[in-house]
Amino acid sequence: VDAGHRAVIFDRFRGVQDVVVGEGTHFLIPWVQKPIIFDCRSRPRNVPVITGSKDLQNVNITLRILFRPVTAQLPRIFTSIGEDYDERVLPSITTEILKSVVV
Repeated sequence: VDAGHRAVIFDRFRGVQDVVVGEGTHFLIPWVQKPIIFDCRSRPRNVPVITGSKDLQNVNITLRILFRPVTAQLPRIFTSIGEDYDERVLPSITTEILKSVVV
């Protein structure tokens, strides 16, 4: 596992293991276990939103977010949301927050 990354081990017999594997060299059984690598460094994401103000004008706002996953929750994130958690969760949260700020 590279620096700044964490891995969740998927076992064909036991499913996703609750242990998060840190940086370094680790052993796994080739056909039985598969590592799912997550980037745990802070990453930026720009989210543009077009929303209306109180005086009925369109406002263009771009929000830059620095995000990273909680390493202890990576098995739960993988099982419930998937590897592309940032593309599924962040746009809906940011648009709601930006629209409420503008209003």
